[in-house]
Amino acid sequence: MRNIKKASFDFVLLCDLCVLCGSIFLAVPALADPEQWIFLPPAPLFKTLIADPREPFTGITAYGNQSRFEGAVGATFEFLRYHPPDQTQWGWGLFGDGFILLDEQGATFPMRGGDWHAGMYLSEASGPFSHRLEFEHQSSHLGDSLEGIREPFFFSRENFNYAFSFQPGEGLRLFSGLGAWYNMYPKGGVLFASLGLEAYSPFADLEGAFLRAYAAGETKWLQETGVFDNNLQMGIQLKFRKEETRDVRLALLYYNGNSMFGQFYRDHDEHWGVGVFFDP
Repeated sequence: MRNIKKASFDFVLLCDLCVLCGSIFLAVPALADPEQWIFLPPAPLFKTLIADPREPFTGITAYGNQSRFEGAVGATFEFLRYHPPDQTQWGWGLFGDGFILLDEQGATFPMRGGDWHAGMYLSEASGPFSHRLEFEHQSSHLGDSLEGIREPFFFSRENFNYAFSFQPGEGLRLFSGLGAWYNMYPKGGVLFASLGLEAYSPFADLEGAFLRAYAAGETKWLQETGVFDNNLQMGIQLKFRKEETRDVRLALLYYNGNSMFGQFYRDHDEHWGVGVFFDP
């Protein structure tokens, strides 16, 4: 009888251990975030660097000290988002944008120049840190309004560039970048680097929409010209949800450096203006 009781006790203990181990085994997936793949997420993982005037966005700028307008049409298409169990996020996609410069000529505003950018990127984010590696193609063309006045030249090149972003909270974002040109024409120094920040006020709730003030700035050094291109902005940002990246911005801006348009990349450009921008 004693042996039967001991065997019964051992059997019950074994069952309890099996149930406990099974419970732990089943609980582990619940405690860890599952692996997840998302196709065509609504917004890019790496947020637009709004202080960089050559990020993909849509907008128009009216120069205040010249009779000129600058237009931009750009978009980012993130095809794939990957969430591994280690709390990081990865994104892969394509981007493209076009920039045109319009100059006053009597009662019309013909095109002075146009630049076109396209490329592919891989991005990663973890907590307040995010990274983006891009391959980018650029080309530039002289506008018809300068035909016979200025001789166009062939401007085409590609680069690899890396951007790093640190956002410790809603009110501040710091970023930097580094890149190198290759297959570059006209030839020149291949390196470029940038540094910038974005600062935001707290949101004001406007019956379902969210409004805040912001200031942003970037300085970019290009080895081929040997100068620093400086861009400053201050304005307001409107969102319909705080957490989304899409927004509308109204900004007062100032630029000082060489022209951002390839056909005039060795010409000095200093202007201020008012712009309306739509970020992806």
